[in-house]
Amino acid sequence: MGDTYRPNHRHPKISIRKLEDDYVEFILSDTDASVANALRRIMIAEVPTVAIDLVDFENNTSVLNDEFLAHRLGLIPLVSDYAKYMVRPFEEFAEGQLAEVEFSLNVKCTEGRSLEVTDLDLVPDASHSVVPVTQALMKQQGGSVKPVVLLKLGRNQEIKLRAIARKGIGKDHAKWIPVATAVFQYVADISINQGLMDELTGAFVCYSCCC
Repeated sequence: MGDTYRPNHRHPKISIRKLEDDYVEFILSDTDASVANALRRIMIAEVPTVAIDLVDFENNTSVLNDEFLAHRLGLIPLVSDYAKYMVRPFEEFAEGQLAEVEFSLNVKCTEGRSLEVTDLDLVPDASHSVVPVTQALMKQQGGSVKPVVLLKLGRNQEIKLRAIARKGIGKDHAKWIPVATAVFQYVADISINQGLMDELTGAFVCYSCCC
């Protein structure tokens, strides 16, 4: 059977309706729901991102235990133009490529009131450009961005740790999911039979429009 005869052959087409740094809306046509759902699942589970994967605690006298805080650190969105050139820990990589990047966090409350520790307190290692998304937005927009609060420290409480971020996919863990949500819906294809419209009386057309 030649390549020209494919009764179920589909030629999906994508038309971008809206495109921003953190949002995209497009129309997928000439296909069915299975392809749309496959794209949705790929966006959620197969697109690689960078997230904190390992946390080494040196000192933690806060009210949050190590595991709880490590989970919060893993959910901080990280951004970088270099992230796409990173490799996953089990992949072979060439000289100059990175499999992991490092951050440090060292905060102590010396005042009488509580102190908020945010993702702005995460200090990236100087050898890479991977940073929390809030720090990247602060450079672009100034000080109008609200940071992500990790915990609050009381007087004389301290948190000191080292965090390692790695590349992964949402199929391995939710912290690597790159989107907040990915959904699709059907778009109605409305067609008007002009021949029948011409046969309608003016009063019926007016009544139908008013209803």
